[in-house]
Amino acid sequence: MTALDRQGMLDIVEGAPKFMKWCLDEYELDGKKNIEKSVQKFIPKKISGIFISGMGGSAISGDVVKDWIIDTIKVPVLVVRDYQLPACIDASWLGFMLSYSGGTEETLSAYVDAKKRGVKCICVTSGGLMEEASKKTGDLCLKVPGGLQPRAAMLYLFTTLAIAMANCKLLDKKSMIADLQESLSILEMISRRLGKSVSLRENLAKQHAAAVQGTTIIVYGFDFYQSCVRRFKGQLNENSKNPAYYDVFPELNHNETVGWEVDAAVARHHSCILVRDPAQESKPLAVRIGFTKQLLASKAKAIAELYPEGKSRIARMLSIMYTADFISVYLAFLNGADPTPVKYIQGLKDELARKVNVQADISARIAKLAKK
Repeated sequence: MTALDRQGMLDIVEGAPKFMKWCLDEYELDGKKNIEKSVQKFIPKKISGIFISGMGGSAISGDVVKDWIIDTIKVPVLVVRDYQLPACIDASWLGFMLSYSGGTEETLSAYVDAKKRGVKCICVTSGGLMEEASKKTGDLCLKVPGGLQPRAAMLYLFTTLAIAMANCKLLDKKSMIADLQESLSILEMISRRLGKSVSLRENLAKQHAAAVQGTTIIVYGFDFYQSCVRRFKGQLNENSKNPAYYDVFPELNHNETVGWEVDAAVARHHSCILVRDPAQESKPLAVRIGFTKQLLASKAKAIAELYPEGKSRIARMLSIMYTADFISVYLAFLNGADPTPVKYIQGLKDELARKVNVQADISARIAKLAKK
């Protein structure tokens, strides 16, 4: 593992709970750094909606927060993965701009678009052009430590975003912070249980990685865990260097299920990981999942099931995501891959710089931004 993991991704994953602890200490639990007054002084008096702009490992933080609060928040929440914002967004909305590096071109472009519409935005970043732009506009910028791959920094971005939203007076702040603290305890426990020193015999993540090795992996979940299975798919792509896809019940039973009618010789090159939670599965949903599992048993090379831990909704979501992080890194090693580099993504960025140079255009547009 050490020979392959030249930039220490497994150590980063094992230590990820401390990223959540840092955010809680930095922005909430330490009275001297508490951001409640800063957020409430900054946000619009009446918020018509919230959007979260980001890409990749940054955007997934928005997905997780949205899935967490969707049943309690009374205004619409959108996650935007594009250069421009939807037409419905105006100055009555509150924007959260997430770019770990501070240089994500789609997010920076969306930020310029937001400022043209008079939208107040809270930026979460480690620095770069995003921080520079926030200084020009007077927007609130919440900084997190840099130096990681964006996907590895998810808990920095997610926790900071969640704390900021908890202070917007649209949700029960006390309950949200308590849920984050419970989540931290759960993640610390999982880290001890799935770390590199734990043997294959006792390490569920290593076992699942071994079961799905050499296949195209499909991750199935249901609406409660939609952001989790999306994150899982992305981690399998970026960390494991493995083709992977995801879908969600009940929608997948209206189309994807039929795809498994493919010849068995083709199906055997695929495996499936099911995210389960009996406490949240309605009776019809449980029947759907059971039927699909039975169907897959005669088709897929392997089927694995993941179950959440914790009491709160967010603790259960994060427990799935964190277990998936470990699986993806162990699978990288089985695939003979270093989990950190993403050479095809970097290659695309280089190609864009040569042929389009979007960054230069965005830098020029940001330079024209001014405080309003």
